[in-house]
Amino acid sequence: MSASGPRQLVDSVPSLVDVALDYIRTRIATGEYAPGHRLKERELSDETGISRIPIREAIRALASEGFVTLVPRRGAIVTELRPDLLDEIFEVREALEVQECVLAAQRATRDEVATMRASVEAAEEAARVGNAEGVNDANARFHEILVDASHNDTLAQVLRPLKNRLNWILRQNDDVTLVCREHRDILEAIASGDVERAREVATSHVRTSKQIALAVLFEDRELSASG
Repeated sequence: MSASGPRQLVDSVPSLVDVALDYIRTRIATGEYAPGHRLKERELSDETGISRIPIREAIRALASEGFVTLVPRRGAIVTELRPDLLDEIFEVREALEVQECVLAAQRATRDEVATMRASVEAAEEAARVGNAEGVNDANARFHEILVDASHNDTLAQVLRPLKNRLNWILRQNDDVTLVCREHRDILEAIASGDVERAREVATSHVRTSKQIALAVLFEDRELSASG
């Protein structure tokens, strides 16, 4: 074995902080930990078998991503989504994601387009059989490929924490077929290298996603309260 072998093996093993981070983020994204839910280090430690120090670091990282809010005397709670917060998130998303699609239309490789196409087709098939979770997973992969296809590392670094929050928000979407259609439009614009079309459909996609999120997260909540 080469001298670098053990070092590479160690580097490939996720840290306990990363494991805790994925565990908590997944439960927030799927709704198991709803907005307002208090995250208790001791309970999370018991659930995961991970000591409280990595749990604490994971919670701090999630606070920096916007999933968690640190409240004096209450501790860490899952962030309450508000219309004004959603406005801010989608303003940033439109500025960055439209540029991401423009760059992808200019720079995406054949392999990246092929992988993007596979994710779109997987989402469409999942929608056809009524597998909403499969749609969400495939759509999240689409956006992961899209950021890579921009070939701009700085943009990718800025977008990734935002993408995590957007995946959380967009999982609340009841109309998965609409998102699939819009992803198909973005894909075809990128595949043909049509920059202006990519800009147009990406802008429309962000604005449509915002309206769906507002309706699902707030109008439905208001109807439930009034009923």
